[in-house]
Amino acid sequence: MKIPLLPDTDVARIGPLTTEQKRVELEVFRLTFPPYRYLPFRKTVGDTVNARQGFLPPQARVPFKNISANIRAESRNPEELEANVRVAQGLYDHIEAEGIEARTHDMRPLILAGGVKLIFWHSLILIKDSLVTVPFFDPRRSTAKLTPLARRFVFSAMNERLRVLDPDFAEVQLSIYQFATPKTGPRRPKLYAEDGGALFTFAELEHMVRETYDVWTDVYTRRTERERKRSGSI
Repeated sequence: MKIPLLPDTDVARIGPLTTEQKRVELEVFRLTFPPYRYLPFRKTVGDTVNARQGFLPPQARVPFKNISANIRAESRNPEELEANVRVAQGLYDHIEAEGIEARTHDMRPLILAGGVKLIFWHSLILIKDSLVTVPFFDPRRSTAKLTPLARRFVFSAMNERLRVLDPDFAEVQLSIYQFATPKTGPRRPKLYAEDGGALFTFAELEHMVRETYDVWTDVYTRRTERERKRSGSI
């Protein structure tokens, strides 16, 4: 039986929990399609932050109506379109208001034991007042978004992959952007910067991810067996 991979954000949410807490979370976890995804936002994030390649001079910003049209083309339904446009509009306005520059930069996954790959970045950097930041945009809402403990997990993974393995990023700031949830209008970003607090080591990250998948394998296998029995497949 092939065990499906968990989304990276859920690995970050569940990984730091105790074994018992992991099982509780994974027992109710379902790999179903939500009402909407944030894939359209992620596909257009380069234009949203006006990222340019290397040291090319800044280009005129892509009008937001063009970004909105690209999001529309990637969206599966009106609800997904609205959700992604609201996040993109909030970030677009923030980048302009704060005078932030963005540049593309190739960044590879963090690879852990067993071949698990984690990516908590977008292959771009943000620059303001000579401060270079690698961002991770987390547009999820309420219980699905990164908790403080999960943000520590993400910062730890970013640190291990970017700062430890790439000397060019040794002094870079790490940041997570989450988004406000008003009933209507743009969702304004809120910045969480890594503040020099204690981070998980590479060994601790590997242990948390390994245990998460051990529990997930057991939960998923038992669930599949129960569903087969109910359907009369066996």
